[in-house]
Amino acid sequence: MVDTTHAPDRPRVLAVIGPTATGKTSLSVRLARQCRGEIVNTDSRLVYRCMDIGTAKPSAEEMAGVPHHMLNLVPPTQSYNLAAYLRVARTTIRDIAAKGALPILVGGSGQYVWALLEGWNVPEIPIDIHLRSELEQMLAERGLAFLQNRLLRLDHTAESKVDLQNPRRVVRAIERAIATGDATAGASKAGHPPYDALILGLTAPRDTLKSRIVNRMDAMLATGWLDEVRSLATLGIDSQALSMYSIGYREMLGYINGEISLVDAKNAIIKATMRLVDAQENWFKKSDSRIKWFDITVPSYVQDATNAFIDWQHGKLPAQQRR
Repeated sequence: MVDTTHAPDRPRVLAVIGPTATGKTSLSVRLARQCRGEIVNTDSRLVYRCMDIGTAKPSAEEMAGVPHHMLNLVPPTQSYNLAAYLRVARTTIRDIAAKGALPILVGGSGQYVWALLEGWNVPEIPIDIHLRSELEQMLAERGLAFLQNRLLRLDHTAESKVDLQNPRRVVRAIERAIATGDATAGASKAGHPPYDALILGLTAPRDTLKSRIVNRMDAMLATGWLDEVRSLATLGIDSQALSMYSIGYREMLGYINGEISLVDAKNAIIKATMRLVDAQENWFKKSDSRIKWFDITVPSYVQDATNAFIDWQHGKLPAQQRR
């Protein structure tokens, strides 16, 4: 059991973060089994039901009996945003800590991770139907680059806060920027971090990550990813739905519809995933003193990360200083 009684107003949490395909799930489950931990998903793609293979959602076998939260929250037809996520995630973390277990945040969506750890206040911004229609028309007629430029003119800091390769997120960020002047809808950090957090970061050289991404994609195809995409199409999921901008789904749908070859679809997925790695590395910087990094190509990295976690449990590591 984890001792949380020393700071009832600041629960202890562990966060396992880093680029995609670094093995965050495996390490987090290992640590959770040692300390009565429960995992809280911080990957924006894993909130959608019926999208298990292509999002690398952990299987029951991978979960190994460890409770997982914030998965399968909404159908793929429904949009989901940061404000909605934070409402549920914060309650979940509080409930886990209240029963003496350790909340373990796991995922690569930097906005979700830092919004929790830094205590962001994210106001809800109602959708302006007329503006949305105008932006959708611009996207169709003038392309994503045009909207990217418009967003950056409205908020020059958006590049570090928004997934610029995702048209739906760019459209929503423009709506927020017009309404508030800020692409994150006027989100603000808490005066003090809400949690006493240890942040373990997993990393690897770029060529290693690319190799792991390719191998994982091939494994997804071998275990039925195409059938999963066909099922979504059968359900009438629009290719323009926010959920379908999860990497790989629109590419695979294009292959199924005969628009591109499987080779071209796979190459497009690899490129998109490497762009995701770039975005994740912008969110999780090697220079960030809050993060204790471990290179997964080092044979002892699991034990090294485990030792750091044990030291933190026993009070041997200073609390992470946050900006």
